[in-house]
Amino acid sequence: MPDNSATLITKSIKFEDIKVDEEQEQPLIEHDMPDENQAIDECAARGLPSIAEEETKTLVLSNGVLESLQSTCDASNVVARLQDKLQLNQAALADPGPETTRMIRCIATIAKNENRLDVVQHLRQITPAGTTGPLLPGRLDVREIRQSQIRDLTISLCGGEDWKLVAEKLGLRPNEISFLDKRTKNPCMETLVHSRNQRFINVDTLYNVLVECGLPRLADLL
Repeated sequence: MPDNSATLITKSIKFEDIKVDEEQEQPLIEHDMPDENQAIDECAARGLPSIAEEETKTLVLSNGVLESLQSTCDASNVVARLQDKLQLNQAALADPGPETTRMIRCIATIAKNENRLDVVQHLRQITPAGTTGPLLPGRLDVREIRQSQIRDLTISLCGGEDWKLVAEKLGLRPNEISFLDKRTKNPCMETLVHSRNQRFINVDTLYNVLVECGLPRLADLL
């Protein structure tokens, strides 16, 4: 499959050769697809912003951020305008607290909606890794991430033990993690396969999991 095509995270390893107790009716890791309506409901639920996020969005929009993003100025000038409007100095951007991080993430999301990825990329240059959110659409199903992109991410995670932190955060049990560790070449990819087959996961969710696991630079691969 070409690098510019989407890949579906649906295929996984086979477990036919695993010996199980007679009482064990299901394989160690199931691969049944979730109900479509359930996936849609979960997607909608994950799309609901928190009160803090809503307040941040209101603040950002009330300060003319949208107008700045719709201007023809280059990214650095747009960001300079936004800093002035929102009173964000360089120190705040270099070491953002929770409120400032929400503000930056909100600006980045609006910028993506306005096709100003250059603004998001500039924000990434002046803020810590893991602050802006993904360059990809946040609500994009992880199955739709380009094959080359998801391969690079999962291979990077499998270089050490980092993928196990992600697997645990995504809900895999210790015995499942141990199984994948010993029997697969890319256990992180298998982790995503299993987790996505169990419930809906979008790019925002995966990005946040990586940041929470202390892997912000890998999160910024998304």
